[in-house]
Amino acid sequence: DNFWETVPGWYSQTFSQQERHSWAVFDIHWYTAWGGDKCSGRTVPGGRYLCSQAVDEVRPMLHTCIEDDMAKFAGKVDGLKSCSEFSLSTFEDAVLACRNRDILSMYLQEQLDIFEQYRIQGFFWTWRMPYGPNFESAWSYEHIAMGQVAPQESGL
Repeated sequence: DNFWETVPGWYSQTFSQQERHSWAVFDIHWYTAWGGDKCSGRTVPGGRYLCSQAVDEVRPMLHTCIEDDMAKFAGKVDGLKSCSEFSLSTFEDAVLACRNRDILSMYLQEQLDIFEQYRIQGFFWTWRMPYGPNFESAWSYEHIAMGQVAPQESGL
């Protein structure tokens, strides 16, 4: 995996500083869902945290995951930056991913705060997923914005 050693250099050589700061945008997609045991959250053991854990226990774990990757992005790329795909999915298997409103709301806020800190324009994956009920709680911004995620008591 030499993406960060190769692509930012190409980007800087291909676009002038003026272009990189006015219209040429370096874009990434970022998810913890495929983070393995480093950053994923699950309803079953095997990830970094369990969905049933308290928000205050999970927050520093997610903060570190997001911060590490966005700090690398900001440090390697000079110019406009975006993350045009991010979500609230905590695990690659939607059935085993977190659906707890408190966890997902905190996760969203952590991502937005760190994007702002590093001047990265974030774009949530999608507004609506009408035909994917198993994915809605993490991949549909409408779902979380309208407060439709599972309640805290569910333990998910």
